Amino acid sequence: RKAVRIAHNRLMDRLNSFISRGRYGSALQENIITVRDGRYVIPVRAEARGLIRGIVHDTSASGHTLFVEPFDVVELNNRWREQQLAETHEIERILDMLSGKVGDQREAIERLIEAVAAIDLALAKARLAAVMEANRPALHEPAGGRRQDDGRSHPTHRVRLENARHPLLDPARVVPISLELGESFRVLLITGPNTGGKTVALKTVGLLTLMAQTGLFIPADDTSVVSVFSAVYVDIGDEQSIEQSLSTFSSHITNMVRMLGQVTPDSLVLLDEVGAGTDPQEGSALARALMSSLLDRGALVMATTHYSEVKAFAYATPGVENASVEFDIATLSPTYRLMVGIPGRSNALAIAGRLGMPAPIVEEARALLDPGDGRTEQLIEQIRQRRDDITEQLRAAQQAEEETRALRRRAAQSIREADIIRRNARDEAIAEVEAELTTAREAIRELERTRARDTTARPERVVSSEAVEIAEREIRLAQRRKKTSAAAPVLQSRRPLRRGDLVTIVSLDQKGEVLSVDGNEAEIQMGSLKLRQPVDNLERIGRARQESSPQRTIAPASAETVPIEIDLRGYRAEEIAPILERYIHDAYLSGLPWVRIIHGKGTGALRHVVREELRDHPVVERSAAAGSTEGGEGATVAHLRQG
Repeated sequence: RKAVRIAHNRLMDRLNSFISRGRYGSALQENIITVRDGRYVIPVRAEARGLIRGIVHDTSASGHTLFVEPFDVVELNNRWREQQLAETHEIERILDMLSGKVGDQREAIERLIEAVAAIDLALAKARLAAVMEANRPALHEPAGGRRQDDGRSHPTHRVRLENARHPLLDPARVVPISLELGESFRVLLITGPNTGGKTVALKTVGLLTLMAQTGLFIPADDTSVVSVFSAVYVDIGDEQSIEQSLSTFSSHITNMVRMLGQVTPDSLVLLDEVGAGTDPQEGSALARALMSSLLDRGALVMATTHYSEVKAFAYATPGVENASVEFDIATLSPTYRLMVGIPGRSNALAIAGRLGMPAPIVEEARALLDPGDGRTEQLIEQIRQRRDDITEQLRAAQQAEEETRALRRRAAQSIREADIIRRNARDEAIAEVEAELTTAREAIRELERTRARDTTARPERVVSSEAVEIAEREIRLAQRRKKTSAAAPVLQSRRPLRRGDLVTIVSLDQKGEVLSVDGNEAEIQMGSLKLRQPVDNLERIGRARQESSPQRTIAPASAETVPIEIDLRGYRAEEIAPILERYIHDAYLSGLPWVRIIHGKGTGALRHVVREELRDHPVVERSAAAGSTEGGEGATVAHLRQG
């Protein structure tokens, strides 16, 4: 390139000398240098051609100017062109060398391109999902054939779409649809008015199924479920062709014939206006026969129709269900809501009137309708209205249930906070008592030392050994209370005390049985003594044993030897509660993580009592039926709270 620049500069210098020298001035048309055929030339007047010897490369349109390359610059022009060609060859050589180096890394580059393409595809999918506000559906994989309502065995393909939207419609304006196909029925027939959204529903199901099979998120709730089909067959739209002599009806039939030769139980079939385009009676008969054939083949099918006979066919045939797109008679406009289980009305006369059909014609057409059809339509409308009422009641019930759950959570939180406050208050009280007793102990020791040094001390300053023993006993009692409170902070029952409850008298650190409860006081049997105590001074730890059957009472071992399981078979239901309460109490204090309660299967009465007692027990974290190798429904495993 440096040589090119040098050759070019020399060439331009020589040409400039021709222009600047006065003796050639009269021969030049203009004092400029131009290019013709890739070579530098100067414009010479035709009549002065003999003054400048050279090669003529071009002439002007008028013929008055010749573009001449003087012989003095031919060699310089040649040199410049040679250097340009040399530059081109060098560029080609360098590119060839670099291409060879790239070719040596072909496999690595191909892998890189594939990786970049995969990343680009994944990123495009993610961006598309964000734009469509899409979610990842669950993929349902058939577990083999199973019996359906029609008595045949088919793969368990399923499609369940919740609040699904057509991917090409504006998410802010589209009315979502929800439907399920393949669980209780495999053929869904959608009826309703024109412009009501039947075809959009078909396209939505087909597009979302294919989107999921290509790894795309779908514009539906994340609770949606789709299957992977081997093929999706679609007949939507009008394929008329003058060239092929195809009418609307014949084009549909041609598509269906091609489908029937390929449909399998792993197929999804979507048909729009099945049987349309011909005589209504023959068209409805053909539609019913086609639905029966597809049902026999085991495919999942969605189809739209206006035929009343096809609606009746869906009612009478197991595995086939009606659906409709809603139409608001008050506004004479569709709502685009899809309702499964209810057939729809075509509302052709209402739509014709809304689109401008003269009222007399519409009224005359309504008078020509079969009265039986009118009663059927009224019945369908009543069913739809009742369904809307039930849906509204269900929504209100669900809202009330959510509010109840929230109240329960707040109540449980309040109970936990109150329990924490109670335990903290008790700990503070015990710590205060301990501090006072420690001070008293130090005072007693000081008095003892004083008495030992001064045998003549006054009587009122002499402390007896009994007083010392009483103080020591109070200290030990306070320590036991603290230990008991820390070890079992949740043993206090949430329900009020009642006759027969076993309780701990906190201030005395003694156990007793509740004989009666009167307001805030309870009468307690403690050994041979009866005494009255405030309810706040009592902690419930279980139920007393039944006196009617002392021979069946189980006394669990001490906390150090509590067994991991207890067998309650052979006992009456009313005997279970106190036995189970005592056993759970001892198991908790012994630190067992879980226990197994054997109650047998039988009538289920013992199992019901055991699980009711465990469900709200304060020290039971959770309970469930034992494993199949551990008794199954004949035993219950209770996991105890730790710490």
